[in-house]
Amino acid sequence: MKHWFRLHLQSLARTLGALFSHPFSSALNLLVIGITAALPLALWLIISSLSSVASQIHVEPQISVFMRDTATAEELATLKTQLKKDPRIANSRFISKDDALKEMQISSGATNLLAGLSENPLPDAFVLSSKDGQASTLEALQKDLISRPGVEEVQHDSAWAHRLERLLALGQTLFEVIAVLLATALTLITGNAIRMQILTRKEEIEVARLIGATDAFIRRPFVYFAMVQGLLGGLLACGIVGGMLSHLNPAVSDLATAYGQKFSLQSPDLSTIAIVCGLCTLLTFIGAWLAVWRHLRQFT
Repeated sequence: MKHWFRLHLQSLARTLGALFSHPFSSALNLLVIGITAALPLALWLIISSLSSVASQIHVEPQISVFMRDTATAEELATLKTQLKKDPRIANSRFISKDDALKEMQISSGATNLLAGLSENPLPDAFVLSSKDGQASTLEALQKDLISRPGVEEVQHDSAWAHRLERLLALGQTLFEVIAVLLATALTLITGNAIRMQILTRKEEIEVARLIGATDAFIRRPFVYFAMVQGLLGGLLACGIVGGMLSHLNPAVSDLATAYGQKFSLQSPDLSTIAIVCGLCTLLTFIGAWLAVWRHLRQFT
């Protein structure tokens, strides 16, 4: 066990020595890894910040129920009672045709809207607020209300719900696609970098195989090199995103203040930094392991 630990420490020491002995190339590799990881991280933090704000905005989708002119007072009273007992409805408000006319007169500024008309053309109506803003729920409630006695038409504002659901789905899909593509790119970049190292040390690997070195012994320094670069690249990505968001936050806060809101983009916290570093280390490990495995098979 001591010999096993000593071999790993030696490989890690050689890895750190290789990084410091070639600072320029190491810095370029870290920059590539950092930028590759920074793009999905920035997108995820922006989406998370917007989602937290959206969750604080209370939007109550309204449903307007217009009654027939022939609807009786008994039908109005029955529907009013049913709406109050319906668990899907948060609250309901009855607007008589006379009240609707008065509101229209106030909003339009016209005091004599009935000039030339024999009677009030506006219908009695109920304005409802649904507890669930999902489009499917609003459509089901509309179909149920239209079948009630005395109801002429039911209108609901589910268009915004459809747009919101599609926008959130699009943002999530976009993040997943970008994350998968960049993760694949990071793995390929690491594999290509390790391949170049293997080619430059081809003679050394062949001699090591001749004197009895195992595949694990040959593979170990390359894997450690890639994992250390992945860890440092993940830290660099968090630093890039943190600096970018810190630079954007004053402008974002000023814009939110102009609309009477308080909003700022979230910076990477400790858990986010740990996740990013862990994923970068894992992806670079996979890329290095595959590259070494492929070339060891060729050497064999």
